[in-house]
Amino acid sequence: MQKDSPAASPDSASPSDSFLALQKAAREIGAVRSASGLLGWDQETVMPEKGGNARAECQAALSTVLHEKQTSDALWGLLQNAEAHASSLSQRENALVRELKRDTENARKIPADLAEDLARTGSLAQQAWAKARSASEGAGSAPEFLPWLKKMVELKRREADCLGYEESPYDALLDQFEPGARVSAVKPVLSTLRDGLVPLLERVLAKKSEPLKAPEGLVPQPLQHAFNERLLRDMGFDLEAGRLDASAHPFTQGMAPGDVRLTTRYREDDWLNAVFSTLHEGGHGLYEQGLPNADWGTPLGEAVSLAIHESQSRFWENRVGRSRPYWEHALPVAKEMMGEVLSGETVDSVLFRVNAVERSFIRVEADELTYNLHVLLRFQIEEAIFSGALEVEGIESAWNEGMKKLLGVTPPNAAKGFMQDVHWSCGLFGYFPTYTLGNLYAAQFASAMEKDLGSLDTMIRAGKLSPMREWLRDKIHKHGREFPAAELCLRATGKPLDAGYFLKYLEGKYLG
Repeated sequence: MQKDSPAASPDSASPSDSFLALQKAAREIGAVRSASGLLGWDQETVMPEKGGNARAECQAALSTVLHEKQTSDALWGLLQNAEAHASSLSQRENALVRELKRDTENARKIPADLAEDLARTGSLAQQAWAKARSASEGAGSAPEFLPWLKKMVELKRREADCLGYEESPYDALLDQFEPGARVSAVKPVLSTLRDGLVPLLERVLAKKSEPLKAPEGLVPQPLQHAFNERLLRDMGFDLEAGRLDASAHPFTQGMAPGDVRLTTRYREDDWLNAVFSTLHEGGHGLYEQGLPNADWGTPLGEAVSLAIHESQSRFWENRVGRSRPYWEHALPVAKEMMGEVLSGETVDSVLFRVNAVERSFIRVEADELTYNLHVLLRFQIEEAIFSGALEVEGIESAWNEGMKKLLGVTPPNAAKGFMQDVHWSCGLFGYFPTYTLGNLYAAQFASAMEKDLGSLDTMIRAGKLSPMREWLRDKIHKHGREFPAAELCLRATGKPLDAGYFLKYLEGKYLG
């Protein structure tokens, strides 16, 4: 931890000077993060193949600078000064102090040796995971990965102890991705969802219709790219403040509201693949562009949580993009822009492919309904690991039993089972629940939006998407981190998070 010269005492600076100095320090931290984000985007999109070693050195140097700035005594002194003048600050200014203090405290709580061990183990464990996953594709298990997973769990337990918690070690890990989230609050919501999804899946599968064939033929990537840019413009994504590129794994990187980079993944034999990753990342991108520019670099210019961020992508990808009204409007545009190869495509053929429900082994390939059962399984296992109810050696067995209970299938090997995701090798325990929480928030926001604006389907069918974007900008985007996710939900919808909205949406869509 960097030790600077002693900070000024609370009485030595005026309230305005104290806050402005803190704001400046926060923006410097934000600028370093943005620079690191830009290098990360470049690495995944256009960096030359031989640039990897130098890029790693650049990122390591920026990481060191960022850690020093976040944990410095100078920043801590500025926070203390600002807190001493809290009565002179506005509600929003006090929110900035609160959120920056949270970030700073968390950074200062992690000893340098632990941070280093986590980074090193994460890198080595990820390599071991990739090797073991490949080796397990034809066999049953991957025992050579377990020692690495065990070490990572031990390090994350130590990290949880350093961060502190009141109820469960897992709370400290959840809090890193979903600030304020606790197992005691999240578990009942997800249990309600599970109890509704499992029987709903059976009912939907019993109603399954005959498949509709997709048109054969290839759609050249340039034509797809032009169409996907058109979809982004229709959503209201500003391509003068952002761009769309290709990458192996679609992602969004927001450097500032005026510089938001999206990527998608193209398949010439499946033009819909890029459409849905573009709509998904477009939702993330609208959130990044909607954050308050005046607060750029500070916590008030950042998204409040991963689940709220995910709610934005899932709203546009699923509620809008997988609806019949959307394709009644978008398919004629697609045929006009991409030509003869789509001549046999119909609204029904598109909807059949993008809304098909089936039991599956792989989370990232799962449909809108079963996806959440995959996430629920991971949440159950993570909670059991950090409560002490499950040891690393028992994960594969617990996974297979859970898959049978929730989805009615048993993975044939570890690659299609507990080894399929990279998250645990990187130490990302607590991340998975945000995916499903994002789906729940999205459904609840859509319900409130419809009450305020009228029929969403009518607007979507007419291609009038701007009222929905502006509702989200006003209720969600413009606040940054001023309000915690739970409070933001309450302010936007009038009610706390409730899985019932999502279940009602699914029932109406698949059984209505």
